[in-house]
Amino acid sequence: MQRRNAEYEEGVKKQLTAMFGANGFDAERDIAAITVNRWSHGYTYAYTQLFDPEWEEGQAPHELGRKPLGRISIANADAEAGASLQAAIEAAARAVRELG
Repeated sequence: MQRRNAEYEEGVKKQLTAMFGANGFDAERDIAAITVNRWSHGYTYAYTQLFDPEWEEGQAPHELGRKPLGRISIANADAEAGASLQAAIEAAARAVRELG
């Protein structure tokens, strides 16, 4: 499994460098880590009042994880902490506003 994840990571880095390298992007320098989630059914963690703390505004893990980096903005259901199409759409709208 570890070897397969390394192959995925290398493939992603090659594709990103091919797309953005001409504009100064260097995957080895600019990517700290890539998480490979291969659960076939998908998974997005949603917080519960019973088990999760109440984070200060902007300090929840999903909020920190979607923080824009330069002209890169994160949009997916994980960035909204909700496993739904609506969460993904809201994430996309937010990401576009952040780039605006």
